[in-house]
Amino acid sequence: MNELKDELDHSENFGSGLLDFLLLVAENWRLLILGPLAVGISVFSITSFLQQSFTSEAILALPSGTAAGAFATGQSNVSPAQAAAIIVSPVILDPVIESLKLADGLAIQLARRRLASQIRVSIGRDGLLRLDATANTPQEAQKLANTVIDAWLRSTVPGQDESADLEKRLQAAKFALDSVDRLLKRLASEGGAGLSSPLTRGEAGTSITAISELQSKFLGDVLAIPRILKGMSREVVKQAPTLPTEPSAPRKLMVASLCFVLSGFLFLLWIYFKRMWISAAGSPASADKQRRILNAFGFKN
Repeated sequence: MNELKDELDHSENFGSGLLDFLLLVAENWRLLILGPLAVGISVFSITSFLQQSFTSEAILALPSGTAAGAFATGQSNVSPAQAAAIIVSPVILDPVIESLKLADGLAIQLARRRLASQIRVSIGRDGLLRLDATANTPQEAQKLANTVIDAWLRSTVPGQDESADLEKRLQAAKFALDSVDRLLKRLASEGGAGLSSPLTRGEAGTSITAISELQSKFLGDVLAIPRILKGMSREVVKQAPTLPTEPSAPRKLMVASLCFVLSGFLFLLWIYFKRMWISAAGSPASADKQRRILNAFGFKN
């Protein structure tokens, strides 16, 4: 019986509290609706006067695989993480600032930070690089993205010393390829060697299969090195920078909606605590505490 009575008392208290809350909402419904609505409209109007920004998006696909595989395709062995770090580094930012005249009298460090805040590079699960460039107009955003990509592609061109080494390797590969071609032609004209048969006395132990493998390797170097000397091509751009049609910020409707909901919650809290404060004033003990709280904050009864 006692347990049943306790449950009934608990249900009555819960029902009474819920009814008190609903009564509080019903008595102040105008404030709870019109107040947040006024806040939302005000925020929407204010954001309409703020400077809008637009974001151009591009997708880049870097060659994957080992260094040997990248060399065979004529591309630098750069991972997506390395490329993402380079794009937002001074190596790329400085040429972009100079090309687009973005310094505007600022120190180079400040100009770099401002430009870096306009560029975002992310790596997707598919390994593709996603480049976002933000500016005040759609055309400026697209131009910024293209300029960043062009500056990064130029940075993949080998330096002077590396180019000299590659040129020497290219000449050696051409000479070796020419020698192998002449050797294979001579063997073909003699017609006395099989795929695994020994060759002439001075070349014992060497097979046509091994010579063919050397030919393929040297041919790969001859084809790949000129492409490496040119750096990455624009073929890595799988999606050219877009021309945005909608602003990326500020999102007026979303911001206004959030302010509407948040202000409604704050209005409800203010009404609830105001009701509690007034109700507590009816108790002498609570009234004394209220007086001491007001005195602590410098308010006088």
